[in-house]
Amino acid sequence: MARLWLIGCTLLSLTLVDAAAYDLRQHHWNQRVLVLVAPASDDPELIAQRHWLEGRVAALADRDMLVIEVWADAGLAGDQPLSALDAAGLRDRLQLAPGDRLQLLIGKDGGIKRRAALNADLSESLQQIDAMPMRRQEIRAKQRAGVPVTPP
Repeated sequence: MARLWLIGCTLLSLTLVDAAAYDLRQHHWNQRVLVLVAPASDDPELIAQRHWLEGRVAALADRDMLVIEVWADAGLAGDQPLSALDAAGLRDRLQLAPGDRLQLLIGKDGGIKRRAALNADLSESLQQIDAMPMRRQEIRAKQRAGVPVTPP
């Protein structure tokens, strides 16, 4: 009997952990997500990518992009801190290993569109987005409305 109780408690705790972790589905059909993965927030490759992104805020906004950083024990979703539980949930969902240094581009449909080394050229991600059918539609709609489109 005690064994069944222990199994039940374990399953319940796993369900609660999953329910409490950061949920990428909240961005489906609204935002593209760029996930930058590093062991720590002070990783030199991560810092270099942050600097590159800081100079392209308008390009990211034009492409409806949210940047999420996932570290070993925490992270950031935009400017909101992520807990260790959130980071663990994202690592599990995205099948990330503890020492990974990666960038992942997640489309508005929730699919992973690009998986590259953390130090890979981020302009390639923006160019890849601009080649996507949904983005092409967005560009045409903006052009018809007279709204400028930000280059990568």
